[in-house]
Amino acid sequence: MNRDDAGELEREFSVVFSAAYRMAMTRVFPQVDSETFVTSAESLRYLNRGYRDNDPLRFPWKPHYWCIGEDGAGGFYFINTNESDSKVFYCDHEDVPSSIDDTDRIGMRSFEDYLQDIEQQEKEHHEWNTAMTNRTRNRRWWQFWRPRDWPEV
Repeated sequence: MNRDDAGELEREFSVVFSAAYRMAMTRVFPQVDSETFVTSAESLRYLNRGYRDNDPLRFPWKPHYWCIGEDGAGGFYFINTNESDSKVFYCDHEDVPSSIDDTDRIGMRSFEDYLQDIEQQEKEHHEWNTAMTNRTRNRRWWQFWRPRDWPEV
């Protein structure tokens, strides 16, 4: 995503992104899991339009909330664009809160910690892929059925 895409999203959804979020989403991540931190303008548009229009989780979605990713199991990460402190909120779909103030049901952490976790996941994923590629490079088709030779996850 580039800065023009970010500006277009801000205008379309009437939000203002923090400097930290804007810098991170215009930075290119190798994407371990494209759902965890979405950086595609079209995917962000689709994701946030869905939360605003459809209310799929019965979560009281406010216009200044901005979904930045999902966990792949129904939970989602979002930020409050009215705040400049760049906290990342996590909401589990199985324990939907009644409001953003329901801190027993919403996880919060700093945006920097969130990005460090994603970068760590990317590193571990890359190392695992490299190990798998090296182990499977010269195998015959019947040799792929031996999972005990695979590296630990």
